[in-house]
Amino acid sequence: MNTNQETAVRNYWDKTWGKFLKYQGMIAPSGKLLQHLISHVERGGTVLDLGCGEGRNTIYLSRVGYRTVGIDLSPKGVRVLLNNVFEEEVRALVLIGDARELPFQTGSFDGILAHNLFDHMDAVGFGKSLAECYRLLRPQGMLLMTLDALPANFDSRHAVKRDDGSWVFIAGTHKGMLVRPWNETELQELQEDGWERIKDEMTPRKSKILLLRKKPQAT
Repeated sequence: MNTNQETAVRNYWDKTWGKFLKYQGMIAPSGKLLQHLISHVERGGTVLDLGCGEGRNTIYLSRVGYRTVGIDLSPKGVRVLLNNVFEEEVRALVLIGDARELPFQTGSFDGILAHNLFDHMDAVGFGKSLAECYRLLRPQGMLLMTLDALPANFDSRHAVKRDDGSWVFIAGTHKGMLVRPWNETELQELQEDGWERIKDEMTPRKSKILLLRKKPQAT
């Protein structure tokens, strides 16, 4: 993305999470989704909530016994999470950061959650963030990701399609948001990038739920 697009994306998410600051809200955690990760990562392990937003899942994971880290591109999202961590009386490390270049040491995590993160990245960002997840996971670590398809009511009049298949909204209530729906060919290549596909499910809304295990590198 160019600088203008980067700024527009950040502004969109700041505006989105800023509403939670105003009304002190929090969405219900994705408990059913998180069971996919919980069943493969032992309690007491360290889990990264990548693109944590207001932190509903960060807080849930902390409550059920994980050491959690929440990181988001949006400063306002992180402020909301800090408020929620305080109000809910849980422990979590909370940071502002970019999924394409994460400030953690190699092998820092047992699990990573990326709920509706990768479908808001262009192709270059997708590749960089996936490589960062691989770097950060310990051997046999788990990555749980969800990826949306374009909604049935998607209106292309408010968005511009880019060469990599992503759409950038230039008008309307989603102005600034980037959406790149999942593509099966790209997902099939994950195995070649060092991932073992443990679970692959399609929701009624045609979204993807993928649970990936980091395969040990050949010696």
